[in-house]
Amino acid sequence: MTAKFYGVGLGPGDPGLVTLKALEVLQRAGRIFCVAARGSSRSVSASILAALPGVTAEVTELEFTMSTDWEERLARIDDHAAMILEHLRTGVECVFASIGDPMTYSTCSYLLRALRKLEPELAYEIVPGVNSWSALAAKCGEVLCEDEETLRIVPGYSVAAGETVEFSGHGTTVLLKAYRNRNRLLKNLPPGTRVLYGANVGLADEVCCSDARQINSLPEAYLSMLVVKY
Repeated sequence: MTAKFYGVGLGPGDPGLVTLKALEVLQRAGRIFCVAARGSSRSVSASILAALPGVTAEVTELEFTMSTDWEERLARIDDHAAMILEHLRTGVECVFASIGDPMTYSTCSYLLRALRKLEPELAYEIVPGVNSWSALAAKCGEVLCEDEETLRIVPGYSVAAGETVEFSGHGTTVLLKAYRNRNRLLKNLPPGTRVLYGANVGLADEVCCSDARQINSLPEAYLSMLVVKY
């Protein structure tokens, strides 16, 4: 009988932000998978897992390609899904643990879709995680939105050269993963905006800054964002 699959959000980086439900699932898991590190010995997800009490399952880091060829990306995801399904079919509960929330700009959503395509009757459960922009706002004591204000999440890395982001008044826009375009995006912000920059929130090398001139001089980081209040 095929065991249950779990997608678990680990939050932005601080193990203390992992929810009680997520910890409970991880502690009883038979096998845990996460995204492999790019350019370092251990991924952020694996580091969080290692810091949690009572998590004894084997952790396997899976490599996902960042190729511009979507067919290549999806083929790699399908391969990983097939491998995880093999474990599930032996009765082993499997978890895919991802930083942030598993249903928000996460590899987990693609993996779940691939698993359900292979096994339409798949039993699964998604455990949400604390997202990075909420953690940054809490860290800096900055209100994201209130009353009738709006909140938008925009993938900053997808804003092409020459393209501008439209900012509506009375709201907040989060430019997520702005590592490729950060300084260009800063330069094009309309007058009167307030900006907060966060990188590696919850990790040992986290950066939080609200001075636009200082932000320009900071090294770029993959796990980064600009929070723009307008």
